[in-house]
Amino acid sequence: MKNTSSKVLASAIALAATFGFAPLAFAHVVVTPNQVGIGSFNTFTISVPTEKDVPTISVKLLLPPGLQEVVPNVKPGWSVNVKQTGTGDDADVTEIDWTRGSIPVGERDQFAFSAQVPADPTALDWKAYQTYADGSVVSWDQTPAGSDDSNGDVGPYSVTNVIDDLTPASAPASADTTPGAVVVALIFSLIAIVLSAITLDIVRRSKKVK
Repeated sequence: MKNTSSKVLASAIALAATFGFAPLAFAHVVVTPNQVGIGSFNTFTISVPTEKDVPTISVKLLLPPGLQEVVPNVKPGWSVNVKQTGTGDDADVTEIDWTRGSIPVGERDQFAFSAQVPADPTALDWKAYQTYADGSVVSWDQTPAGSDDSNGDVGPYSVTNVIDDLTPASAPASADTTPGAVVVALIFSLIAIVLSAITLDIVRRSKKVK
């Protein structure tokens, strides 16, 4: 038993040594939630990890079309800049930039904004660009089906699926409540009552005869 435990421990250490950097390799800039209902107002959160040996100093998020009422949350220590096209009711927010802040090495931070999603089912693609203190930029704008490149300069974007959660599920067929159906049901009920009474009377008479 002791030898088996030692082997298991040794294997665990070997795996840890082999994949010790796996969490960093698979850390991504991710927008959540990944599913929302049509036409709903939601607070979206962007999780940003610093994976290089210098701090993250800015984050740019490109907004997919169809969003309304986009309002970023206040982020202490950061400047927030919203870019849009058009004015008034025709304005479309296309980008949110968080700058002049810092996410230390080996840590992560979160940024948030609220928005109303489209009234029809669709997929919201969140393309983001992360800038480090050395000037390097990681582009999170590749298809989710792809993989990170070997240099860590590009990665997949996250997706929020907008689903139709307002259409009720198929309900079981309800009982027929038309006047004719009600009359037929009443007649059968009366017949059942009469037959029950006759049966009970016959049973009582047979007991008296005995």
